[in-house]
Order: sequence, then structure tokens, then C-alpha cells
Amino acid sequence: MHEFSIASGILDTVEETIGTGKHLMRVKLTLGPLSGISADSLEFCFTEIARIRGQGTPVLEILRPRVQAVCSHCAFSYEVDRVENGCPGCGSLSRHITGGFECEIESVTFEEMDIHDTQRAD
Repeated sequence: MHEFSIASGILDTVEETIGTGKHLMRVKLTLGPLSGISADSLEFCFTEIARIRGQGTPVLEILRPRVQAVCSHCAFSYEVDRVENGCPGCGSLSRHITGGFECEIESVTFEEMDIHDTQRAD
């Protein structure tokens, strides 16, 4: 299950970008259908790893774009709804896939945590 290492990598990237000591609320991710990543497994791993790391229990919101293609015959750009369907412009099955492989962090919602929350007695 490579989703464990992907979830860990996402959390590493988030931490490198926003710093440590943050309580994650939500991470929005674009995950294409051709990415080879199971969204359900990724969600489970992500939440558990974040909890273990002390980053809270953030929601992993997954945006799921459709596969994008450009017809090799007429250069028409379109969404691929079924593999066996041809270009809506000319019917050709020859195409170049231009989208659907994504695994990209879109946004992060977090709150600051005061890791030095101590009271001084003077």
C-alpha cells in the first residue's frame, strides 16, 4: 500500500511549507483518476499519520478531476468519460492524455498552536 508513503509525503510537504506547531484542519488535494492512488486508502492513512504526528485529525478533501485529452487527429480538447468513446469532434480514438494523473496539494487550513503555553510566576 503506497498510499501510506504518499500520505506521509503530503504531511511532510505541508509541514515544510507552513512550519511545525500547527493543528491541521483541512487539506484540499486534487487526485486524478489515472494517478494510481486509492482515495479511500489515502484518506485513512492521512488522518492516522496526522493524528500520530500530533497534527490533529484533519479532513482530507479530495477533488477528483476527469481525464483530459487532446485528439491527435483534429486537436479537439475534451474530457474522456469512457475509454471506448472517441473524440466528440471527429470520432477518432487517437488521443493524447493531458490530465488525470494529478496528485497536488491545493490548499491547507490550519490553526496556530501555542507550544510554549506556560505561565510564569514572577
